[in-house]
Amino acid sequence: MNSKKFTIAIAFILFGLMGVVYLSLWILPEEKYMQGEYGAWKQQKDYATSRHDKNEIILLGDSRMKIGIAASGLSDDTYNLSLAGSNPIDMYYTLKRYLNAGNIPKKVFIGFAPTHLTFYENYTDRGLFFHYYDDVEMAEINAKILQYEGIDYSREVYKYKFRSPSVYLTALLHSLKEDREQKNKSVYDDLSHNKGTLNMSGNKEDGSAVIPEECKEKEFKIKKILDYYLCETINMCQEREIPVYVLQLPMGERGVEILKSTGYMDNYEAYMQSIEDRTGIHVEITIPAYEDKYFADNSHLNVDGQKRFTNEVARKYFFE
Repeated sequence: MNSKKFTIAIAFILFGLMGVVYLSLWILPEEKYMQGEYGAWKQQKDYATSRHDKNEIILLGDSRMKIGIAASGLSDDTYNLSLAGSNPIDMYYTLKRYLNAGNIPKKVFIGFAPTHLTFYENYTDRGLFFHYYDDVEMAEINAKILQYEGIDYSREVYKYKFRSPSVYLTALLHSLKEDREQKNKSVYDDLSHNKGTLNMSGNKEDGSAVIPEECKEKEFKIKKILDYYLCETINMCQEREIPVYVLQLPMGERGVEILKSTGYMDNYEAYMQSIEDRTGIHVEITIPAYEDKYFADNSHLNVDGQKRFTNEVARKYFFE
């Protein structure tokens, strides 16, 4: 075989392989190859888009909220719709879907780690990657990001929407080595059973102080797009006369000390105060500082911390 024929043969093989990969991404169920938190995002989306018989109290936020509060520890009619890695963009559309399905919550509690108000890259890494949004939602989000941040995500959307192998090949290859379908199903079932709450057991393993990722940042600086969606989520509740509150999730004592010393905490608390001033709702301003024994890692409470914080929220807001 001469070099020209060899090159053509290799090209056909490569194109054939890419064709198989691309077809696989459309033929296989997503849970077979999606990694990470796909099972959790799918379970939450299914719940938020379904009609429920009773008016619930719902929790919106990121992983600190999803792990930090046990829905069943608050009341029989509380559900945790928080998502790991999410930001106010995700929770705005979560609430919108929940309302559009005909549900009217009795109360809404919102809680985000400060870091998830300072960047929105998870919009692609999770929201788009897991096909969480429909076409109309993506168009709305892209328009708002362009308006507030000056960044055009149109090309990014096409890569995720049409399942580009450049985005999903790694996930597909890893699925050949592990049973991702079973893992995603297990996560889905566990969250359904626990009313959306995720539990983390044990303690931070290396014995060092609990220091959250916010301590890596020089300052707290809110992203305009996230401020917009946070306020719009609150406004959505107010327009329907649904009581809405903003909570602060605990951090480790050493982490709180560091953030206070750098001025990060002052800036964050000033922003929280601005939310209360602009919307008129009750906003918790101060982040609780917990002992290290209550954390599973640098960011998340363990089951003991979850129990403590859940009880504190229950007492503070007089759940029946």
